[in-house]
Amino acid sequence: MRFPRNTRVIVLICALIGSAGFAEEARVAHFVGIVLNDAADDAQTRVAGVLQDRIRQRGDTQVEFTQAGMKGVDLQVYLGRMDAGSRIARLCAEHEVSLPGRGGPAPEGFAIKTVIEAGVPSVIAVGADNRGLLYAVGELLRRMRYAAHGVVLGDLDVQSAPDYRFRGSSANQGGTMMEATGARPWSAEQWQHYAMDLALSGANCFYAGGAAFDFVKSFDLMVETGCRPNELSGFPKEWKATEFGNWVCPSIPEAHEALMARWRSEMPKRSAYDVLRFFAGDPGGCRCERCMPWGKTFVHLCEEVAAIWLEHNPDGVVLIANQDLTNAGDQAIFDYCTEQPRTWLYGIAYGPGSNALSDYFRSELREDLFVYPGGGAVNRYLAETLNQLPKEQRIVHYSDITHWISAQYMVENPDPYIRALYGRRTFHVRPQAFYRIFHEIMPFSEGDIIYSEGYHDEFHQYLWNRLLWDSQRSLDDITLEYCRYHFGEAAAALMRDALYQIESALETPFPTNPGVDRYYDLVKQAGDQIPAHLMQDNHRWRLCMQKAALDCYFQRKVRIALSQEERAVAAARAGFASGDVDAAIAQVKAILSEPLETGEMKALREEALRLSQETDAIFGIRNIGCAALDKPFRSLFKLSRRLSAAEEARSPGEKRAALEKLAAYESNPRMSPLMDH
Repeated sequence: MRFPRNTRVIVLICALIGSAGFAEEARVAHFVGIVLNDAADDAQTRVAGVLQDRIRQRGDTQVEFTQAGMKGVDLQVYLGRMDAGSRIARLCAEHEVSLPGRGGPAPEGFAIKTVIEAGVPSVIAVGADNRGLLYAVGELLRRMRYAAHGVVLGDLDVQSAPDYRFRGSSANQGGTMMEATGARPWSAEQWQHYAMDLALSGANCFYAGGAAFDFVKSFDLMVETGCRPNELSGFPKEWKATEFGNWVCPSIPEAHEALMARWRSEMPKRSAYDVLRFFAGDPGGCRCERCMPWGKTFVHLCEEVAAIWLEHNPDGVVLIANQDLTNAGDQAIFDYCTEQPRTWLYGIAYGPGSNALSDYFRSELREDLFVYPGGGAVNRYLAETLNQLPKEQRIVHYSDITHWISAQYMVENPDPYIRALYGRRTFHVRPQAFYRIFHEIMPFSEGDIIYSEGYHDEFHQYLWNRLLWDSQRSLDDITLEYCRYHFGEAAAALMRDALYQIESALETPFPTNPGVDRYYDLVKQAGDQIPAHLMQDNHRWRLCMQKAALDCYFQRKVRIALSQEERAVAAARAGFASGDVDAAIAQVKAILSEPLETGEMKALREEALRLSQETDAIFGIRNIGCAALDKPFRSLFKLSRRLSAAEEARSPGEKRAALEKLAAYESNPRMSPLMDH
């Protein structure tokens, strides 16, 4: 068995059956005591509260924390930073627990070890810093197994620290998704819960403002703020940039002066943010003659605005996202960076529209790089970017892991029915594709602060965070870890297979795909294996089951519609050939009048809508496919229009001509198979 290179695991047994050492004591712990350092500060106390709440949420387990220790506990967790002279430091010395790192503890690292302390089964969980302590709690929560009235933990001896400096996530319900699905908005507590999900999986940087900002910073995590440097409100129309929106042309002196005034007022309010990221486009910018190449105008404008921010936050990290630029615009940024040291700029945020080998948000490509394409379109331009930049500047990804079509890393051959039914913002899973993409792009960078448009990409964010922490882990290892934690040991393998099945369906012809029923069966079987205490509020399983019911419903509906189309056209052609026009029209009408929904399909519809109500009630999420349940098929709509023309024809000649049009109908493969309402 090969273990991740940055993690030392001596023994790991997390099952109800124990083995030697600590595992002999492994039993259901009904009472868990969390013991903090004797001088624990607010940060350590908050992390202890997270551990307490998360264990309580997964079963009827008594969990308390104190600085003095407790009697009568079944499992004692000693939790804290490695502060000199602290209780944790003394226990670590006594039980030979050390933090990972060469020449000193690695930032954000942690160590966990199970021991017998004062005759009580115990866990020492120590962090190199506040973040490390939080990540120790995340690891401990994932290693535990949750019974109805307690937890089980086997032997552990783990040291771990992250592979990448920037591990950015987005706790984001998605405004567009919420509007499209009719889901209720999250409460502040639900946002915090998801943000903590992401942090516990390894994230260290978030998008947040207001109370959300305060929550994230209370755990010593980083917060990103974005800026489109030529954005302004309420300006004269002659200042208008070429792009649609609140953008001004910075080459107009008065507009430039107004922009600087705006940022001098605004940037002090953002002084507590850790990362400032500038966006060249998507949307934003100005492509007039005076501003072109926009990359050159953009980077100089960023320098001016960044100088204002850095006055108030000299340790801040500044990134520029080179989106939607021409080749000359990109080269202007590279030339700017190499002309002289640019100490204000940490590096390039490489995101949607940054890749000059992809036409997504690019008006022209670097044709010369296709001659010897190296690793291919996914990472060839990353190599070129890194080659062009001086060593002082780095790449930090701004990856779109939220869309599956019309996206930075889109599915190459999307099934047209899946595309039409669900759109680009929908619950989907692409574990194998994103695992491959991660390993193709990450060697060029110092991390990723991802882009998200809603909770539908929750698994992707988990996968990204776990890989950013330890890039050497296998996909199966991470996926099973996710499934064990959220669905329980017995259901984990079934849910893993179900997640893989979702991905394969994105490019498999939908009407004939046997994987649709297989996915439904896998999720249904997994649901039977999830214990009641984990199923009660399990929105993740319900979201998967909702998708399964929708896919089964839609597949059956598509098959009926295709059959109706085929039979109606065949009847029209036969009638036209035989000359029995009236009989053919009547037969076509009978076929097109057949219902598109069977009794089985009605049950699937009801199941999907019930689950949609449940996921909304539990966590404010619905599958957008529920809004497509009654979408009409384009072919049947057009055939019905031609049938009406045949029925309304006044003369035998007109009727025959109308029937001929019915007989000549062919679907346009370039058109969506469904119609908007």
